[in-house]
Amino acid sequence: MIGGLLKRGSVLAIAASASIFSTNAMAADLGGDCCADLEERVAELEATTARKGNRKVSLTVSGWVNEEVLFWDDGVETNTYQVTNMVAQTRFRLVGSAKITEDWSAGYIIELGVAGSRSDGVTESTDDNGSGIGVRHSAWYLKSKRLGKMTVGQFSTATDGLLDAHVAGIGHFMSENSAAMIGSFQMRTAGGGFGPQLRNLMGGNSTDSGQIGEGNRMNVVRYDSPALAGFTLSASWGEDDQWDVALRYAGEFNGVKLAMNVGYQEWRDGNNSERNCQRFTASDRDQNCSQFGIFGGLLHAPTGLFVEAGYGIRWDDNVPTGFDDTSEQWFIIAGIERKFFPLGKTAIFGGYQDWNVGLSPAGVGAAVPFSSANLQAWSIGINQNIEAAAMDLYLLYRNYDGDSTDGRRETEYENFHQLSAGGIIRF
Repeated sequence: MIGGLLKRGSVLAIAASASIFSTNAMAADLGGDCCADLEERVAELEATTARKGNRKVSLTVSGWVNEEVLFWDDGVETNTYQVTNMVAQTRFRLVGSAKITEDWSAGYIIELGVAGSRSDGVTESTDDNGSGIGVRHSAWYLKSKRLGKMTVGQFSTATDGLLDAHVAGIGHFMSENSAAMIGSFQMRTAGGGFGPQLRNLMGGNSTDSGQIGEGNRMNVVRYDSPALAGFTLSASWGEDDQWDVALRYAGEFNGVKLAMNVGYQEWRDGNNSERNCQRFTASDRDQNCSQFGIFGGLLHAPTGLFVEAGYGIRWDDNVPTGFDDTSEQWFIIAGIERKFFPLGKTAIFGGYQDWNVGLSPAGVGAAVPFSSANLQAWSIGINQNIEAAAMDLYLLYRNYDGDSTDGRRETEYENFHQLSAGGIIRF
């Protein structure tokens, strides 16, 4: 009996050993295949994921591509170009942040703009302009939940975006900065000759798109307060010398989305050829210029009806004595934005914009000088959002009508027609 038990135990031991050996062999084979698959998957992820230098500071890559087909008619010539829409230029940005304490954090933004052919640079004779990459933002920040945020570097001034705070999803192609659309084209005189550039009639010059009452991007130190009951206060200083301050409000009451902005900006050195401050002669040193802007918009969520309006005024002390030193613009946009189709929201709107511009460098010694000018533009547009692709398709028509005077006679210009059809896709 004992011999039988020993024999039976030996058989069981052999079977157990065989089972363990088989299991270990299978595990080894499975582990090898598993690790190989895992390593291959990790390699794939590494190839499609942005790398960063350390694990303390986050890295997010985002941006969009915004390209359009531009048809234009200046009353003498018509043509069609493919351009990068500079209202919301194609770009990519790197954004990062790191938590210091429960209250404090730090971070950075690097944003580069890309253009194949700039919509604000093409002309009647130039269909391909300004291709390349440029720095839009390059700045770091320190932020406190209680005290606010301080940003240092090339960044938006406090009044940047003041007049372009749209309550509907149309800001990627419809803007108070109309020169970004077609600013370098020239208006035609009744005889077919070339007059001033459209940007000149909007209060701009060769380095500025106009944007009366609106800020820009500069080398600044900027402060933004924490939001309090929907209000945010911003201030910035930089360059030689620029400072501005802005108060913004965003809120919603009973289904009505509301946005209001107001701001003031000043340049203390007119000899630095800054974007918005004009320059006439080398003797115009240390002359101030300033501007004020205000914006309001509301959207009724249940119906989708919306209206936006803005006003800007600029005072330029560089203007020679006896000439108009004041330039103004105002605009209104109204329409409806609703989800008529499963694709996404559709926005349909109309708008009107008016500029009254005093003397600018474009009127001094230019081929067609002017001491003051007036320009109007009316527009209709439609935007279709495609939620599944983070994309928008848009169509915009604008008609520009203007005139100017040199103090002795008035000049009427042919109407300029713009038709833009494009799309923006975000990533």
